[in-house]
Formats: sequence, structure tokens, C-alpha cells
Amino acid sequence: MACAQQSAIEYLRNGRQNLVTDIRNLPLIIENLYQKKVFNDHEVDALKAERTEFDKARCILDWVINKGEEASYELLRILDVTKKRTLDPGLHYWISCFSFKVEDTEASYSFGTRPCKNYQTQLKKKVESILKDRRECCCKYPDDKLRHNKLRAYIPNEEQALSPEDLLKWQDKNILIIGKPGIGKTTVVQEMLRLWAEKDGREIGYMFYFDESVLALSSSIGKLESVLSDMYLKPMENDRMEVFKDIEENSDNVVIVFDGVTRLGKNSIWWKIMNHELLPDAKIVITCRSEVEYDPLFCKWPTQKVYVQGFSEESINIYYQSMLGHDPVLLEVVSKNQEMFSLSHVPLYAFMIVDLMHFKNGTIFDHPHTVTEMYIHIFRAAMKKDIEEIDEYLKDIKDQVYSLMENAFSATMQKTLNVIRCNGTDICHAFLKMITIRDSPTSTTTYCAFLHNTMQEFFAALWLLGHPDEIERVLQCCQTEEHKHMRHVLPFLFGLLGEHNIRLLKCLVPEDQIKNTSDWLSKKLLDTFPQPQSEEFDLLYVCQCLYELQSTKTCVMFLKKMNHQLDLEVDLDPHQCCALSYVISQSTDKKVYLNLEDCNISDPGMNIMLSCSPNIRY
Repeated sequence: MACAQQSAIEYLRNGRQNLVTDIRNLPLIIENLYQKKVFNDHEVDALKAERTEFDKARCILDWVINKGEEASYELLRILDVTKKRTLDPGLHYWISCFSFKVEDTEASYSFGTRPCKNYQTQLKKKVESILKDRRECCCKYPDDKLRHNKLRAYIPNEEQALSPEDLLKWQDKNILIIGKPGIGKTTVVQEMLRLWAEKDGREIGYMFYFDESVLALSSSIGKLESVLSDMYLKPMENDRMEVFKDIEENSDNVVIVFDGVTRLGKNSIWWKIMNHELLPDAKIVITCRSEVEYDPLFCKWPTQKVYVQGFSEESINIYYQSMLGHDPVLLEVVSKNQEMFSLSHVPLYAFMIVDLMHFKNGTIFDHPHTVTEMYIHIFRAAMKKDIEEIDEYLKDIKDQVYSLMENAFSATMQKTLNVIRCNGTDICHAFLKMITIRDSPTSTTTYCAFLHNTMQEFFAALWLLGHPDEIERVLQCCQTEEHKHMRHVLPFLFGLLGEHNIRLLKCLVPEDQIKNTSDWLSKKLLDTFPQPQSEEFDLLYVCQCLYELQSTKTCVMFLKKMNHQLDLEVDLDPHQCCALSYVISQSTDKKVYLNLEDCNISDPGMNIMLSCSPNIRY
């Protein structure tokens, strides 16, 4: 090329007219020129004193050209290496036409100004704090053997095309991560955080993480800077202006994670971020539960969808071998209990099972194991009392437990994780985390939130157990668009009503009250939800409730209502197979017609379904 024969001075002079108006991020250019000793302290101060960006750009170009060939070459090299941040895209081809020396290296150039690097360092320390807090939150339950830092070793890799690192590298700007509660969505995005924080700092970048409890606090926030600074991490005061200018002008180097979105008010600050009104080129990563995937909020938003599927069969075996291999008896209990094994594809439940194994002998686990029963044992174990003392202790702190239950129910109805009131008792500290937000230049507000939304839903169900007169209202609410999220509470409620759990709960709710509620609610379930002929009828959801209840009588009533015919057109995970198999197996006097022609089922799920084959007609 003709331009390749030009000297650096000539190349800069010929491009000066465009460069004066189309170079950007001047502080980064100045800092690199200073580090390369092209400019001295006096010249840097003089440039900072220039009133306009145009004047600064003009001075940089003129001074460098006047310094000669070596200085001009250095500026061209800086512009080439940092072109994404310092040149308008229209000049990228221009800089690529200059003939640079082959032996040149990019390693010695800075990709961010000192204030930006300072903030990046702060952000990486913030990530360390987030991951540490998550580990500590997990340790609030029975013991500290959840070992979330080991999770990476058990993430299934068979036929897996994606990893958290892939998600970071993707060019897609709108990534929606979808999965059922406890399946590992938060683990995926926090692994992305960890990978980002461990990257070398050559390419400056920013990554922000907001969980569901923080996303609920946006009503009074109107500025991007307030969100990133007051609700996440404040830069050093002297760096603030330059940092946020860099974030806004180079938003392609920004990743923002919204973990656990259920709703975002239109025109709220979160909605504007999500739709790139404030950071046009940022990568936005959102996690949500499966049923939220088709919400109008996400109708046209994602450029990529990622489905988190939890542990594979191989991963489950590896995980239990690692955690329980020292005790062959316990390991055999898990491997032979199909119901328990079916739960284990959800990592959260696998962690719970391992912890509970250390509290009970294997024979007690030799029965169908429900999600609710695990949560009850987690709740009781969190009291940190000897087994024979737990019931009396719960009676003594009944008022505290009821206060937490009421807060959980109220927050769940309002579709938020935040619990404003917290009396600072031990039980609150066992299940809640604190969130402190700066709400003015000189004050902060502290909120409380449950460690996981499933734990909040469990406590909401406990509150309903103690207030049966409210149950019918919730049943009706579940069928409305506004309160359909309350459907997650009902399986817990049915589990609490199960006869096998009454002995664990009668210290909080009278036994007669639980039995009476169970009798009428079982019938109400079958009458309330849409009829089998309805397009809205969710067969698997009803089976999930029935499995948690563990009532043969109610299952038989349900199958009779279904005319002993079950048609499914969805893919089934192992736990759904477990619930479906349980319901079918309760029909001892009449076989059930089961149509799975349009379903995909994994091998573990199929093994579970085969266990009820004597009750199936074809």
C-alpha cells in the first residue's frame, strides 16, 4: 500500500483533520504517552488545563508531531493497540494501513487510565466478597459441608457445548439464563464473575452483579451512576467522574448481571439498563425461573437463551462418591433410593441431601423423599440444638418463627425477596442476609432478604399452615397473572400437610389443625385448578403437589377425575418422573393409560417410570 511507505510523522499529519474530531478517551492516550515518556508532567498538566476535548486532541497531535518520528510512531502504536477505546470505528481501517514493526508487542500498553484501573481492582475485590458471602450463607445451614467452591468439578460436561467462560466471550448482548429453582443459575453467573475477576487486567472492563433482592429496590433511583455507585460499589471520589465517563463511552466493555428477575417496572432504571437505553453496547445477562421465560418482558429481548439443566447422572454419581465415599452405607442409601436420586439433578437438593445424611442414619432415608421434608430438616437443624431439644426450643421461640413466617408470606405475595422488618434474633440471622444501600449522601438503609427464594417460599407455606383461612385466597390468586408466582408456595404447603411430616411441625402448629387442613385442601386442590380439558391445566404441577403430600387417597381421587388417562407433551426431568410415577403407582385397582409419545425423558427418568409399569396400560 502507498500509505505503508509513509513515515509516522507524515501519516499523522495526513490523518490529522479526521483525528482531531474522531479520537476519544483522551485521558487513556495521554496516560500511555506519559508512560512511554513522550510527555512529561508539565505537558500532562497543560493538557488537562485545556478547556475542550477538541483543544486537547489538537494539542496532543501537534506536540507529538513536533517531537519527531519516534514520538509519532509511539502515538500511532497506541492508537492501534487501543483502537476500540480511542478511535471512532471509521478510523479503524485507517490505522490498520500503517506498517508497524513486526516485533512490536501490546503488553506494555495500558488499556485503561489509572482511575479506571483503580475501580476495576475495587470491582474484583467486590467479586471476592460476593463469593465469600455466598459460601458463608450456605454454611448457615446444618454444617459447612456444602462446599460450593467444589461445584465446578461436578458441573455436567457430557454433550455440553457451553461453559460460563463461553458466556463471557459471547458477542451477544442479551443473554437469558433459564432454569428451575435451585438448578444452578446463580452458580453459573457467579462463576462468570469469578472468571472475570481472575482475568489479567490488560483489557480494562467492568462487571456488575445485582441479585433479586437488590433489583427490588429501584423505585427511587433514576440515574445509572446512582445504581452503579450507591447500590453496588462507589469509586474513589477523585476517580468518580472519569470512571463513569469511561463506562458510558465504552459500554462494550461492561457486563451487567441481573440474577433472579421476576419483573421489572417499565421505565425503571433496571428496565432502561436491560434495554440498552443507558449503556447501548453493554452485555446484559439475566437469570430467571422457567415460567418467566415467556413473560412479555422477555418476548423479544434475548439474543441467546441458555438452559441450566443441573447435574447429569454421571455428575451425581461423582458428587456423591466424593462427598459420601468415606461411608459406603450412606452412599448405598442414596444410590438405591430412586426418589432421592431424582432430586439430586438439582444441585441445591444434592447439597441438602449430603448435609442431612450426616444427621441421620441410613435407614431413616429408606422412603420416598420429598423436597419439603428436606427443608423441614434444614429448618430444624438450623436451630443448632440437640435433637431431643429442638421441639421445646421451637415452642419457646414460636413468636419469632411466626414473625419470620409472616414476613416471608407478605414478601412473597408482593413478589419481592426483601423483608423490611428484622428483629435481629438468631433465627433471622440463620435465614436472612443484610443488604445496605446508600439512600442519600449521608445515610443508608438496611434491608433483609432470605438467602434463597425457595427458603422464603417454604416459610410462606409455613405461615399458611398456621393460617388455613388464608389458603383459599392464595389458591385463587395462583390462577391470576399477577400472583402466579405463588404457585411455588403450594407444593411446600402440601408437603407440610403430609402425614409423615406432622410430628416435625406439631411444635409450631396443632396436630389436629394440620390434619383438618389436609383433609379439605386435598379436595380443594382437585376442584380449584383448571380442568383436565383446559389448555391451562398443568398435570405435572398437580403431580408435584400430590407427591409432596404423599397421600394415596388423594392420588386415587385425582386419577379418577382424570379418568385414569394421562397425556403429556413436555420433556420430563428426573424429579418430574418421580412425582408422576408416584401418583400412578397409587392406583392399585385400575391401570392408568399414560401417553409419553411426545416426551423426551433421560435414562434416570425412564428407570423411575419403569418402576410403575405394572400400573400402566398401553
